[in-house]
Amino acid sequence: MKKTAQTVIREGACYTIAAANGRVLEVADFNTENGASVRLWSYEGQPWQQWFFEEAADGQYRIKNRFTGKVMDLAMSGVANGTWIHQWSVTSGKGQRWQLVPADNGRFKIRNVLADKVIDLVGMRVDNGTQAQIWQDVFGENQLWNIQPVPDKLLEKDMPRPEPKKEAVKSTRTQTGTASRAKKTAGKGARRTTRG
Repeated sequence: MKKTAQTVIREGACYTIAAANGRVLEVADFNTENGASVRLWSYEGQPWQQWFFEEAADGQYRIKNRFTGKVMDLAMSGVANGTWIHQWSVTSGKGQRWQLVPADNGRFKIRNVLADKVIDLVGMRVDNGTQAQIWQDVFGENQLWNIQPVPDKLLEKDMPRPEPKKEAVKSTRTQTGTASRAKKTAGKGARRTTRG
């Protein structure tokens, strides 16, 4: 069986991070805000699907999105299995530090320094929109990543400018919580009074 060589990570070079089916990690909806989720999507050569590996310490990197300038981070600084990966402005925290662990066929496991867990996909799915998370290393295919340099011709294209977000339409759906319980209780009380 032919062995594939590991990609050599170079400072200042830009890379894609792809699952076995070729879909890549991207910032969801090219959102530039802190907290935007990192998910899997078909590769379209877009800058929000491309990443820099910036050295944070010996053998540790911050993984910075080319489009947003923010880095992969653990939601709420969580370290439990299933903690989602999102983007955040650079801090000194270990939740933003990652190690590349060589695996078979030139692929890598991407291990978070704080949690000692690797990048994984929710539900072991590989379809568009699957959320990236951390999980203990179980030697699963969904924990192995192809890291490939982005061709220069794609880097030479003009970068799209982030568009201001339109104001979100407020949902009319009732949320659970203290306010909705108060409304429900008031409604029940009102029904009781009219019957009695």
